Amino acid sequence: MTGRYLINCSGSKLVNFSGGKSNISNLSYNDSLFDQRQNIITNSGINLSWNNTLPAWQLYKGKYSKLYNQVESNNWIKPSTNILILSALFGWIKHTDLIPAYDLSMKDKISGIPVYQIWFQYGILNSLIDSKNDIDLLTQNYRRAIHSKPTPVATTPYKPFKDNYGTHKGKWLNNRL
Repeated sequence: MTGRYLINCSGSKLVNFSGGKSNISNLSYNDSLFDQRQNIITNSGINLSWNNTLPAWQLYKGKYSKLYNQVESNNWIKPSTNILILSALFGWIKHTDLIPAYDLSMKDKISGIPVYQIWFQYGILNSLIDSKNDIDLLTQNYRRAIHSKPTPVATTPYKPFKDNYGTHKGKWLNNRL
């Protein structure tokens, strides 16, 4: 494992779209995360339409998406692109995984507990990253899901970003891809 970019899902998702069929078993890292995914989905009460899915990077390119809209579409589909997305609902997924629309962020609460804290308690997200070779472009609440702190979980770009909400991170990522 080398050179994967770690980003979080977007609060701005496409709402009206027509996509293909998939299911939770087709998601990356399902052997490690299936039980946790099922628990979050069940306890959140979110109904998912697996008959209408898009690649994660397309779903997260909603109107107000900061990072995703800075990356050119051709960069998302290059065979060499290696991006892991930390989803509040699904945990780690690849940017190409087919997922349905949903609305959940790490700061939302399930039974009074923030989602990032639930993921941290599962203790699995950290084992799926390579802290020396992966590039951390995550926001603080998503980092908390991995190691309970807002500090980076992997290598970060040398230059700090002007914003923590994705516009500059997206431009940086687009240039790297």
